[in-house]
Amino acid sequence: MAAKVISIEIGYSVTRLCEVDYKSKTHRVYRRATIFTPDGVINDGVLSPTQEYVDSIKSAIAENKMTAKQVMFTITSGRIASREVLVPFVKENRLEDVVTANASEYFPVDLSQYELAYNILGTVGEEKGVKQYKLLVMAAPASLLSGYHDLAKELKLELAAIDYAGNSVYQVAKDKGAHGASLVVKIDERSTLVMAIQNSMMTFTRNVAYGVDEAIQTIMDSVRWSDATTVLDAVDTMSLSDCTIFPEIVEALDPLVGGISRVIDYYASHNTDAPVEQIYITGLGADIKGLTTLLAKDTDLPVDVLRQVPGWNLEKSFRTQFYGGYVACVGAAAAPVGFKKDEKRKKKEKSKSAGSKSGFNPAPIAYLVLAAGLITAVVLTALSVLRFMEAERQNMELKAQNSSLEEIIPIYNEYTATLTAYNLVRTMYRVTENRNEELVEFLEELEDKMPADVHVVSFTSNLDGVAINMSVSTKSEVAVAIEQLRTFNSLLPATVTVNSIVEETDEESGTVSVNFSVAAIYRSVTDRPEEAAAEEDTEE
Repeated sequence: MAAKVISIEIGYSVTRLCEVDYKSKTHRVYRRATIFTPDGVINDGVLSPTQEYVDSIKSAIAENKMTAKQVMFTITSGRIASREVLVPFVKENRLEDVVTANASEYFPVDLSQYELAYNILGTVGEEKGVKQYKLLVMAAPASLLSGYHDLAKELKLELAAIDYAGNSVYQVAKDKGAHGASLVVKIDERSTLVMAIQNSMMTFTRNVAYGVDEAIQTIMDSVRWSDATTVLDAVDTMSLSDCTIFPEIVEALDPLVGGISRVIDYYASHNTDAPVEQIYITGLGADIKGLTTLLAKDTDLPVDVLRQVPGWNLEKSFRTQFYGGYVACVGAAAAPVGFKKDEKRKKKEKSKSAGSKSGFNPAPIAYLVLAAGLITAVVLTALSVLRFMEAERQNMELKAQNSSLEEIIPIYNEYTATLTAYNLVRTMYRVTENRNEELVEFLEELEDKMPADVHVVSFTSNLDGVAINMSVSTKSEVAVAIEQLRTFNSLLPATVTVNSIVEETDEESGTVSVNFSVAAIYRSVTDRPEEAAAEEDTEE
């Protein structure tokens, strides 16, 4: 019989639990439960559980007769960094050593504060000596993971693994992209994961900072649906009523649909050799009736709910309920990436303990080490005496040299005073600086980086930022233009936003053009990217 595990995904509104086979090919789901997540328990993956919340999980486990002694978590967090990398085609049991050796190149941070994990996405190349593994390497802050270790202890369960939600969904949906390219979109309360799968390999992942939270809140605040007093009530309401006939719900879903569309446009513009054939949605948002219609209309692609997946037979385990909300819980148990804190240290301690019980007598070696230490001590003492005599001689020479250099002191003091005055004037000048002084350089960068057929209709600049109206031929070029603007040294990348996109057709010539407006906030003059700062410091 396969080992069982309780797999948990903690969302902002609800927490999902399911008891499922662990690392088994059967993927059988035995029992499941959903409880409410109180406000403040989770923030971008970081846990702050209350005793009341812990007791709620314990009650759900007991009431649903879950008997597994192990627990695992699947988490979504913007604090988990991920990189797709290529490594030599070594034996799989050596991959961890390769990843660890090169981790500082993947993540330029203090890795002593992070836990690493990786997932094999596939292989690249066929020839011997050229073939490589393609890996998704992840780094999670140890401070983030510690909350899940503590929760496992509170539940009095052994922690089996901690998985990344992107990998959890991939394990379920990977065969949906067995032929061609498909996009799987997991929609949660406050975030959305967009994943591209091609030939059963994960080739692209992006997070969208929008979910169905606003739509849920709209339902709960509206007098039209006075019975919907909880999150699950609101989701049930939207699963029964087509949301496209209610303007207030469509408006609440607009940021989500627009964010997903922009990511899909970006993927399409960078993967013209692998066009998207199908979009599947899952997660909490998959329960909303009409969301597939809105997304299909905005992307011009077929959109469907992820229901039947090869090899999983989840419909049998979820006969009375759609399993979309549990997809990450179930997938996590199949092949977790396995963030496990201090695992190596525990193995080393265990091996040392085993060595001490094997009957080995270390006394002879200890005597040899002691003798070698005594000999080394005598040699080091003799060397120390010689070094002291040499240091005393150098001290005498330096004192004589110091006397001859006393006349330089007034010159040095004058230099220090001049440098202080210069820095004061320089600081005063920088207070008056603003980005409009660099307007010529900005326009040159605009001309250099924008696609060839971009036409700038209007350009407005003030002390805070810029607003630009542009015209291009296709929406994909809009995405390219936005990505290029986010590389500008003078702009804050996160503030580069599109305010409107209008597609127009010239009635006489039949030419199609896409007009869009972009706004961005200037980066502070004192806040300079490393490359620009290095160039300026070199000039100075």
